[in-house]
Order: sequence, then C-alpha cells, then structure tokens
Amino acid sequence: MRSSGDRRRFGIGTALGAVPLLASALVLATLLAPPAAARDFPLPPLPNEADIYPFVPVPVPAKDTWYDDPADFGSLNNGDIIRTREIQTYFLAIPIPVYAKQLLYRSTDARGNPLATATTVLVPGIPWIGPGERPLISYQEAIDGLGSHCNPSFTIRTGLMKETSLMGQFLAAGMAVTMPDFDGKKNTIMSPSEGYMVLDGIRATQRAGMGLERAPIGMWGYSGGGNSTASAAEAHGSYAPELNIRASAQGGVPGDKVEIAPFAMSGKQFQANFTGWLAVSGLAREYPDFDEVLRSNLTEDGLRVLEDLSDRCLYTTFFTTLPRPVGEYLKDQAVLQNPVLQRVLRESSLGQPAVMPRMPILMWHSTTDQLLPAEFASDPVAAKYCAAGVELRYIKVPATEHISAEIIPELGTVAWLTAVVAGADPGPRVC
Repeated sequence: MRSSGDRRRFGIGTALGAVPLLASALVLATLLAPPAAARDFPLPPLPNEADIYPFVPVPVPAKDTWYDDPADFGSLNNGDIIRTREIQTYFLAIPIPVYAKQLLYRSTDARGNPLATATTVLVPGIPWIGPGERPLISYQEAIDGLGSHCNPSFTIRTGLMKETSLMGQFLAAGMAVTMPDFDGKKNTIMSPSEGYMVLDGIRATQRAGMGLERAPIGMWGYSGGGNSTASAAEAHGSYAPELNIRASAQGGVPGDKVEIAPFAMSGKQFQANFTGWLAVSGLAREYPDFDEVLRSNLTEDGLRVLEDLSDRCLYTTFFTTLPRPVGEYLKDQAVLQNPVLQRVLRESSLGQPAVMPRMPILMWHSTTDQLLPAEFASDPVAAKYCAAGVELRYIKVPATEHISAEIIPELGTVAWLTAVVAGADPGPRVC
C-alpha cells in the first residue's frame, strides 16, 4: 500500500507530434530498465492527449454540441438515429478517399438506461465485386482510453485513429465499415454495454438510407475492441436477433474479468498495470456501487491516480500506470473478494451460459501475452464456448506478445471474415 506521503505529480504522456524525442526516450528507458517502484520512478510533468487537442482544428466531443443527448429519449428505440453529419476523415494529415457519415444514435447502458453514442460509417468509392450485397463490417478499434476524445468518431477526423491501416483493408475490398464509439461518451470500458452499443451502431447504419439495409454483416476487433466485438456476438441472439451477422473475428479478448483482475492489479507484469486501471475506472463509471467500493478502498494517492487518468487515452495511460499497479494503492488487498466487485466482474465477463454466440467465431490469442495472459483471459471463455457447442475456431499465436499477436495474423483474420461474410464456409471447428 502506498503511503499518503507519496506526493509526486501523477501523469506521464506523449504530446504525440509535440514531444516525439521525449516519448522515444521514455520508450527506450522502458525497454532497457527493469520495473521500479513508483516512489523511485522520476516522472516528468508531461501533458496528456487532451492538452494537445486545442491545437487540432476539430472540436473535442465534450465541446461539440453534435454529441448532445436528445431532448427526449422516450420516442426513440435502440438503434434509432438522433442526428447525422457528413465528415472528412484523415490518416495523419492525408484525406481518406471514402464517403464518410457520422450517426448519433440511441443505445442502452448495462443498467437499462438510454444513452446516445456515435458511429462513423465509411463507404468506399469502389464497387463490391463479390456475391450479393455490399457487406458491412462493424470494426471495433481498441479505444483503451477514458476521455471521449479517445473515441474513433473524433480521432478519425483528426487523423489520429490508431488502426486506420488495418480497418482500411475492409474498405479496399469494397466493403462498407461502421466504427462505433462503443464505450459511449462516458467511456465505460469493459462494461457489457459495449456489446449493446456495437449492435445498435449496426442498426443505425442500416437505418441511415445508405444502401446497406440488406448488407450481410461481420464484426472485427482486437484487445479492447475484441472485448466489445465478443460482447456483441454474445448479445446478438437476445438483443438484436434481426441483424444478419454472419461471423465475428475477435482477438486478444479480455474475456474472464474475474480471472484477469488479480493479475492485472498485482504488478507481476508491469506492462499490464494499465489494464487494471482502465478496467476499474471504466466499470466504476457504469456501476455506482462498484465506484463506491473502489473509492472507499483506494488510498489518497490511489484516488489521485484515478483522477489523473480520467481523460487520458491509451498511450499516456500506459506510461502513467507503468510503475503503479492498482494493488499497491489499495488499503486492503482482500477488497477484490468484495461481493459487489465480484458481481460486476462476473457480469462483465464473457462466456455466460444464457448468451452464447450463435454465429461462426474466430478467436486468437498470443501464447505469451504479457498484458492479458491467455490462461486468464481467453482460455476459460473458449472452454465454455466449446462446452456449449459454439461454432468456434480458437487459434494460439506463437512467438508473440499482445501487440504483435494483432499484427502477425492480421491478413488471415481479415481474409477469413471477408470470406465468411461473403458466404464462404467458415472452416473446421476446434471443438
């Protein structure tokens, strides 16, 4: 447990283009130096992502009235469109030559309350030359951030969306893409509502009059995007059974939160510290009772870390938490066994018997994942899927870690999803 005398300034981040040399130095130091205790780790007062966005000529979502909730949710069904706008998308400073439209739509949080979130629909100018209607891919980026400016509806307009080149492979094949802000405006990471927002984003896309009403659908996501993709695959049968979702490709999935939590909070693998902080921060925003238990059990310094992370995106969250495992900021290590925390972790986990996927599934995971070890994250879910008769293909990627396990099998996972959505046989199951 950290003492309340730990009074360093919290937060370390890249200013993206503003501080590339300093960011490179930090990465090099991370690779060459062993993990150090937080009290011994000098942290320069660097800005977070939110500090550079005033210099970007696009208003952040918090200051953009387009994202505002409607006056009355009562007249809207899930997936109904609140408002739309045409936008220009960028990769760095280069315009992406596709038609792009953003939809603000109604969805639901994990407690049944209505919410408004956005999806960005991209349609290439080239035709679909495969069989049938132009397919629609719901692409879930690994958002992994706690500020609304981390969401793809903003970053794709500023040229800073992390997975543009990967997502672009579907566009290059003539497929349309819808890319939802699946954590909503509050960025409730790891909540079951991620799946609802993905499915309602697909509904909104097919209701937008863009010629995609009868499109066959596929879903793709990795890591945090894999969690939302898998959540949508599970919720599909009960929440949105009318959607013609033909397959789901989901990798690096943090599936069993009950098993992952002790590892992610322990500090045993310092690179995994950020996953623990992201999960507890996101779930606390969705579940008030979880938030109450968490805050009452964090030290004073832990509360300061939680506040510091409140609007950070992936990169600066990673560096901020690198020497700070959640467990060392808890007053009582046994709090993980608290009934409220256990209930929320179970509800947020995949593999629930009542909501098994009803479509072909491709899952993959690194054999040596340092952030989300497969034995905690995805192996238990795969076992439950097999026992329930899910049409599963589960691939272990050797000689990789978390990031490379997304990149190395990338072409194969994109090709599999493209083929299956176009009507091809999904291939043999693993169980």
